[in-house]
Amino acid sequence: MRKTFLSAVMISLGLCILASTMAAAINSVSAAGRSWPTFCFCTVAPNPVGVNQQVLIYVWLDKCPPTATGPWGDRWEKLYIDIIKPDGTKETIGPLTSDPIGFAYTLYTPNMVGTYKIQGRFEGQTLEGKNLPPTGSMGAAFIGDYYQPSKSRVIELTVQKEPLQPYPEAPLPNRYWTRPIDARYHSWSKISGNWMGTPAVPLRLAANTAGPETSHILWAKPLTIGGLVGGDFGAVSYYTGNAYEGKWWPPVIINGILYYNQYPSSMAYDEKMGRASYYMTGVRAVDLRTGEELWYNPNIRIDFGQIFQYDSMNQHGAIPYLWRVEGATYICYDAWTGRWFCNITNVPTGTRIFGPKGEILIYVLNTARRWLALWNSSNIWQLTGAYDIPGAAPNGTAGQMWRPFNKVVDGRTGYVWNKTLPAGIDGSINYVLPSGLIEGKANPQVIIGSVFRTNYVGPGYVGVSAPTTNFTVWCLSAKDGSLLWKKDYIAPLQGAPDGLTYSLVAADVNEGIFLIWSAQARQYWAFSLKDGSFLWGPTEPEDEWDFTVGTSRIIAYGKVLSCGYGGILYCYDAKTGKLLWTYEAKDPYYLEAKWTGRYPLEIALVAEGKVYVYSGEHSPDNPAERGAYLRCIEIETGKELWKLPFYFSHWARNPAIADGIFVYMNAYDLRIYAIGKGPSATEVTVSPKVVVKGESVLIEGRVTDQSPGAKGTPAIADEYMDQWMEYLYMQAPAPMNVKGVDVLLQARKPDGSIIDIATVTCDGDGRFSYLWTPPDDGTYTIMAVFAGSKSYWPSYAETAFGVTSAPPASAAAIQASMQPLAIALLVLVVIAIVIGIYNVYAIKKK
Repeated sequence: MRKTFLSAVMISLGLCILASTMAAAINSVSAAGRSWPTFCFCTVAPNPVGVNQQVLIYVWLDKCPPTATGPWGDRWEKLYIDIIKPDGTKETIGPLTSDPIGFAYTLYTPNMVGTYKIQGRFEGQTLEGKNLPPTGSMGAAFIGDYYQPSKSRVIELTVQKEPLQPYPEAPLPNRYWTRPIDARYHSWSKISGNWMGTPAVPLRLAANTAGPETSHILWAKPLTIGGLVGGDFGAVSYYTGNAYEGKWWPPVIINGILYYNQYPSSMAYDEKMGRASYYMTGVRAVDLRTGEELWYNPNIRIDFGQIFQYDSMNQHGAIPYLWRVEGATYICYDAWTGRWFCNITNVPTGTRIFGPKGEILIYVLNTARRWLALWNSSNIWQLTGAYDIPGAAPNGTAGQMWRPFNKVVDGRTGYVWNKTLPAGIDGSINYVLPSGLIEGKANPQVIIGSVFRTNYVGPGYVGVSAPTTNFTVWCLSAKDGSLLWKKDYIAPLQGAPDGLTYSLVAADVNEGIFLIWSAQARQYWAFSLKDGSFLWGPTEPEDEWDFTVGTSRIIAYGKVLSCGYGGILYCYDAKTGKLLWTYEAKDPYYLEAKWTGRYPLEIALVAEGKVYVYSGEHSPDNPAERGAYLRCIEIETGKELWKLPFYFSHWARNPAIADGIFVYMNAYDLRIYAIGKGPSATEVTVSPKVVVKGESVLIEGRVTDQSPGAKGTPAIADEYMDQWMEYLYMQAPAPMNVKGVDVLLQARKPDGSIIDIATVTCDGDGRFSYLWTPPDDGTYTIMAVFAGSKSYWPSYAETAFGVTSAPPASAAAIQASMQPLAIALLVLVVIAIVIGIYNVYAIKKK
């Protein structure tokens, strides 16, 4: 069980006695050396329990250690638990040491069926005044007092053969879902990641989120004026922020809310910062699923987000923040409202990551003065509450209350440690590597750094340093800065000619490798993170244009993915370096892609076994190149899953992904796009509403997209999604011969049984129809079920109609049917009478 759960239970019990105990202690004015009675308590949970299932046994006293304050002061050190098993054998656990409020616990596994007898015991202790806080203790008057032994009552634990069942996990959603997520749904953490901007997601590897499998767009909204200017300007487009001033930054996604800075058309001089800067035009917070603006604060700017999990005796939970960095000052805002929270001054410059609980960690390397330090935002004692004791706790829990609101604090108290560098460590930090990043963990493990030594070389090298004769790579513990290994490498590397330059370009703890790249050779070599030993390489040379600075790479899912200005995505086996597949972004037109007949590629991000790449360049021409796309490639096979027209500006190429929704800014029109699975709606009707048995009914309906950007438009099959999205959002011609989604038609018969009628495919307008003859009379319910697709969540609709038997002929009906015959007979009689009269008249006349 989790430590936070144990702490919560113990604190809830302990705080009930804390006030009265401490009050009694403080009010005592007797001299030290007193003897105090104690009362011991013991509980077991759960009770009863299944055999070989763990239980929690708690033991505590009615009194807190008087000198205990957060991490400081004495603890009860002679707590025991005595256990008598069902077979009469005895077992003792202890001594256990209490926490600051006098509680201790242990996990215990009963291994036989029957009744266990459990008793807590305290052997007595003289308060020694150990580990007192630097500012003194309010319980100092009790040092030297003796606390008498005591025993709890005997607790009977019933152990049964049948195990207790764990709390049932909620299934992952099979329909459209929104935030907030019910906190009971623990399993949903696998699909509900957030995106903190920098430095939350090193190397753009997204964890705990789905990746869109089609190009379905949820919404699009302008970031600023963009797209084609037209008129007298011809094909020129609006400025996209190329000259080192990207318009799309960071962004941040927290709990389904997208945050981004609203930038103007160009830079301005910032008098406060004393340099050219983005003129502050505010931060917008919008709903990730709908694009609806939730709030806008025109007076702030943000650089990254944070979710900080705070656990102490008094508080447990995660708190979201937004941060702006101005020099050495970090400015904190509330993520819900955008209101200012606090400032931290004198924050060091270094390699910034997030710790295991979301705390901001900065590793500061000073090779000139030979030291390495770790700074932790949660170590700043002024941000905690009641006690405000300098340096009281390594995780900022001295006051046991996180209280940063309305404070300006000195960040120099945030240092956790400062260590002298081991001999031979030089250069700079390349990566602070978290472990298990794919599984969503973020516990820093190692620091990898390097120094590359070069010879003089003349002009002519583009984007790379001078040829390297040798280099050193070193690996330190991220926990305490100790040296794990250091290795010198002599150039040329295996299989390489003289005169190459090298750089350390990627590292991954899941695969246990780091990569060395040579720009001139366009090749990789892999070495072990464990000891720096050679593993494989070189790879086959990549395209000549990958010599430039635009090359990007990532290690994920057992693969090394690499691409650049050559327009080819390469996939290597991370264990062997073997080339598994390539993908080319070919230009089918004449000289539209000016580099190699392929569009330059850069890795946007990786999520759920897919890599998203886009095209652009450092300083794109205007008019912009046509034919560039955002592309989704399956990592295992290299298969293209989808693509959308997209052009990135090098300084505004920051995508984000969370909750299965990919967001980015498209330089073609300067709009923000959100791509992901959208909600759908199904309609169904039946006509006529009542039929005679044996007659048919017409079932009709429609399935529509309910995403905010295209609400009410037809739901289209996945294979046509690329063209359909271009039509809906990018002024492309309407695609011909598109098909809609499949719908299962079912009927609930009068006896309650359900039968499948047919699976029908909607047309390009999302409509379906089917002529069906019901087998029996009675009332039917017709159900239209859209099971969902890669683009849409499922939806469902139903309607009803009736079937009657042929009615028996009634007297009125018979009478009505006889009326023509009666009329005919009457006519015949009249005719006969007329003929008779005529004949009589004729005879008389003769």
